[in-house]
Amino acid sequence: MTRRFSLGGYEAGVLWKFLDGISSAVSQRMVQGSTPGEENLTFLLCELLDANTTSLHALSYSLAHAKADLEKSDAGLTVDIAFETHEHSKHVESKYSGADLGIVLAVDHPVLGRSRRGILVQAKRLFGTGPQREYGLYSAYNSFDRKQADFLKTLASRFQAWNSVYYLWYNPPSTSFREADAKILRAHEAMVLGGSWHGKHPFVDEMMEMGGLTWSFGGRSPRIEATPDDEAAARLWRATQPALRVSPLDVASAVGQHGRPQLKALYDARLERRHEPAFSPFADFLLLALASSRYGSEGPDWLRLTEGQRVSMPKEKSPETPRTDIDDLESLPTPRHTLSVTLRSTLPAVG
Repeated sequence: MTRRFSLGGYEAGVLWKFLDGISSAVSQRMVQGSTPGEENLTFLLCELLDANTTSLHALSYSLAHAKADLEKSDAGLTVDIAFETHEHSKHVESKYSGADLGIVLAVDHPVLGRSRRGILVQAKRLFGTGPQREYGLYSAYNSFDRKQADFLKTLASRFQAWNSVYYLWYNPPSTSFREADAKILRAHEAMVLGGSWHGKHPFVDEMMEMGGLTWSFGGRSPRIEATPDDEAAARLWRATQPALRVSPLDVASAVGQHGRPQLKALYDARLERRHEPAFSPFADFLLLALASSRYGSEGPDWLRLTEGQRVSMPKEKSPETPRTDIDDLESLPTPRHTLSVTLRSTLPAVG
């Protein structure tokens, strides 16, 4: 049974503004100074989110501000975020590459109860082309590895961890794209997010069901009748996109079936799969994943894996499936980092 943690519009707006600000900060790093690698971007993402290190960076809307605004709410909610880095076994790394990030989503509430779910995330960055490293619609995620995607698919199947493996795409803001392509990107965002919201936003119906479709703090302002100020804020937000995006494993595998995934192919997948987060903004996806048990797995071994602990590959249930060298691994490769995100109630205990 799918459970939902009900987020009111105010609380969702606070969390969205913080998470989207993190997305923009990481995205801007791609166009400032030397070109960072995926490992550097992932470490920066975790550092910006972590309560112990986020203050090292200047953010327009900090975690401290988000916590202070959440305290003003009657819902009694706060968010705790922490990350840790794991060392890799060279023997394991020589054959299989672990995910870049394990995310543990936790809910701790006196009425709705407690839950912990794990997600594995593989990160890839967009590469520019030519001497100027220009970005365009057909820019690709050059480090995408088909064998790595197949390995992640095997992991999900063996652990029965459905909706638990995702790709995180690092993209620069549209202002760094060729102007003609930048206009098309912004039009993509306006098409998906404009007009009637039902059937337009990738998972608007689910967000409405859980009570969180009012981004009162954000720049997107998804209201049925937008004011001029709403539209101006939305235009500013579109200029920061595509920034950080999230796709499920099957979408990443499909767009990378015949070569390196391209940005345009992911936008096309988003249009084709309007009712699921096929190429979702980072803040949207993380809010939805926190609020719905549809995303992530509660399996004890899967959670241990996302936390960076030693875990063996589960045996294949079908005896007819041929044995592979994966079955001989003493332990599976751990994610490079684990990010723990906890939505915690500040209400007094019931009873």
